[in-house]
Amino acid sequence: MPTHPTTRFIGFTPEALSTLHVAGISERWVAIQQLLHPQLAALSEELDQAIHSHMPRIWSLYERNYKDARSINRGPSGRAPIDEYHIAIDRPPRGSGIYLIVSGIDQRIIIAIQLWGRRKPELRRIWEEGRAIWASLIERMDEVRFVGATPQTTASSGSSTWLDSYLAARNASYLLAGFSYRWDNPLVAQPAFAEQVIADVLALLPLNEALMEQVEQHEPRGVGVLREHSEGYLALPEAEVIVSRVRSRGLALPADTIRAYHLALQTRPFAILPGISGTGKTRLTRIYADAVYNIPAGRENEHYLLIAVQPDWHNARDLLGYYNAITGKFHATPLLQFLARAAAEPDAPYFVCLDEMNLARPEYYLAPILSALETDDRLIDLGAPGPEVETASGERLQNPFRLPRNLAITGTVNVDESTHALSDKLLDRANVIELTDVDLNAFRETWTGAVDPLAWQIISQTHAILARAGQPFGYRTLSEMLRYLERAHGVLAPMRALDQQLKQKVLPKLRGEETPRLRRALNDLLALALGHDPGPRAAAIPPETITNAILPESAEKLRRMLERLDADGFTDFYG
Repeated sequence: MPTHPTTRFIGFTPEALSTLHVAGISERWVAIQQLLHPQLAALSEELDQAIHSHMPRIWSLYERNYKDARSINRGPSGRAPIDEYHIAIDRPPRGSGIYLIVSGIDQRIIIAIQLWGRRKPELRRIWEEGRAIWASLIERMDEVRFVGATPQTTASSGSSTWLDSYLAARNASYLLAGFSYRWDNPLVAQPAFAEQVIADVLALLPLNEALMEQVEQHEPRGVGVLREHSEGYLALPEAEVIVSRVRSRGLALPADTIRAYHLALQTRPFAILPGISGTGKTRLTRIYADAVYNIPAGRENEHYLLIAVQPDWHNARDLLGYYNAITGKFHATPLLQFLARAAAEPDAPYFVCLDEMNLARPEYYLAPILSALETDDRLIDLGAPGPEVETASGERLQNPFRLPRNLAITGTVNVDESTHALSDKLLDRANVIELTDVDLNAFRETWTGAVDPLAWQIISQTHAILARAGQPFGYRTLSEMLRYLERAHGVLAPMRALDQQLKQKVLPKLRGEETPRLRRALNDLLALALGHDPGPRAAAIPPETITNAILPESAEKLRRMLERLDADGFTDFYG
């Protein structure tokens, strides 16, 4: 940033303000530095002196930084001249601050408090506990912006204010609220405008300070610090902190698998979790996102979105939405709205899970996102005709839309006859972390209910037999079987309940043509159901043997499956 001699603020001249409309990227930047920056710097110096004399103890904690912002316009280069230049005033632990904005888009000077979604709980607490203290300030604010809803004013909603609307909007995170002055307001060009800016900052500073004090009271030291990170994609807690939090939620995954997932998201914001059904792939994505923010089980996580991929998805419209040329509106999906929230809160990690992503062809519906991941600009063309488009819900999106860098995408993958194979184009852009190993001992340690020892022994042996056959079952099946046994207590004997569960949950998945592995699995399971040690068994089993089996329903079904395998060279549960 070039330095300029300190001068008295003389007002914003039309020539200085017009620099935000100079054509050309470098030309505009040079003009701003020559004309606009000196006037803003002079205003900043007067502001610094005045606030220091009014609030010396508080003001000493604050820092001032010059920043610029770009509007992402259409075009092959993906770059545009800056359209906003401002001073940011904030202090640790950050997350909110006061901004003095010179906006070329709105042609306004804006003095406002800017708050990221992470500080929304503190703002809610302040408002609920001190409505009478802050009401007059809230009513005076004439510039209010937040993603996710249309602000309501006291004039239109009686006792409800725009702040009530913001706090009630679940999808509203980023907030900017304060005072604005049009460029053509005569006061803006006068030295006296400095007094107005000082008065506005003095009005907003106590609110920001109250927010910071709330954070310091309710967050452990260091947790609330929000800073920009130049390395990696996401600013996440330490790996061992994540591992501890994930394991405390009862997810029976190896610690190295959790570490690998954690490192993968920091290396590249796209991961794929393949594995057999029920191994905790989808659950890992949610528990991991909860672990990042230390959110307990059962609480909502506004930084996480689960998308159930549908088999009929063929292009990006299904994932992001589409532009309606008749209405002139963009019909945004929950994912695109989620991405807009992530873009409005760049310091906070956001997580998306594409559940069963290969039910459709990912390289089709994910095409624009995959392309954006490969470019520095990370732009996604929304297919709208202009540089900005209004959504059907009233939000405004830049077009092309920039894929946020604070976003991590994870796709879960099942490999069976209902899914598509993953292409090299997809695999080259992701870290693939396989979740196929099922650790029964680790699962048993996390299970809090009672388990019949003999039932657990048979379940363990059944899992081992199916694992050798290449068809193991996952933690979901284990959990449901044990819950069934718990509910059967006092209704059915443990072995009777287990017999039903093996027939209901395990045997339907066994099918295929004659192979040594399949025959051995069926024989070993039949031996187990009969109460024998697993090993080679003849297919012909006398009926009285089945009657005396410890798991008679399963034994009878297995006998019939083996008979069909002998007769047809193929078997399944339903034949």
